[in-house]
Amino acid sequence: MRTTRNLLFGCLLMGCGPLAAQDCKMVFDAMTKVIDTPTHAFVTMNMEGASHTAESIYVGGLVYANFGGKWSPGTSTQDLKTLAEKNRRDNKTSCRFLKDESVGGETAAVYSVHEVSPQATSDSKIWISKAKGLPLRSDLEMDGGKNRISTRYEYGNVKPPV
Repeated sequence: MRTTRNLLFGCLLMGCGPLAAQDCKMVFDAMTKVIDTPTHAFVTMNMEGASHTAESIYVGGLVYANFGGKWSPGTSTQDLKTLAEKNRRDNKTSCRFLKDESVGGETAAVYSVHEVSPQATSDSKIWISKAKGLPLRSDLEMDGGKNRISTRYEYGNVKPPV
């Protein structure tokens, strides 16, 4: 349970994006860019049979997390970048372009990602804006589909939570 909770918090902060391997340049670039871009991420999870919703906001060098109705600063965006770099070195990830698809009227490149880390194995799809190079959506499955996390990203008028 503790590993799942830690993975969940990491996904909430980082948008549940894949984090490791050189053949995944488009995916890595998008997940790095989102850290530096004012972003509001909306997360829906089904973890160990329980459904949850959460949000995260990346702005002003900090990542704020809202889980259970309470906002709190989670980490700095610099710490998040350092963690992403470590994961890229340590984890094994493969990516594959699937197709172009529209998300909210915006053309996105859809990638399939398989990641193996010491904590978990996951499979995900990520939709990356062809115009902006930012993720628009991601769907992640762990533990053979028993745990699922979906994230929708928004970029307009993002401010720290009150």
